[in-house]
Amino acid sequence: MFLGSSPSTRATAPADQEDYLLTGPLEPTNEPYAIAKIAGIKLCEAYNAQHGRQYVSVMPTNLYGSNDNYDLANSHVLPALLRRPD
Repeated sequence: MFLGSSPSTRATAPADQEDYLLTGPLEPTNEPYAIAKIAGIKLCEAYNAQHGRQYVSVMPTNLYGSNDNYDLANSHVLPALLRRPD
């Protein structure tokens, strides 16, 4: 298993859309970090193809914080699951 993160996607990609991985220019401020994460993803793919393994890349993104959006209609997954009472 390899841990990735959302900065591995292009700058204009919608959140939670893995189909956008490697489909355009990276966010300039995160580019070195994104390249390192993409290399890990590609390494998993290469091991799988060459050695018949089933390594996966996991992106545990969308964590929550004290100022997060807890609205059920437009928040990330964890804040919605942990919805604070209003």
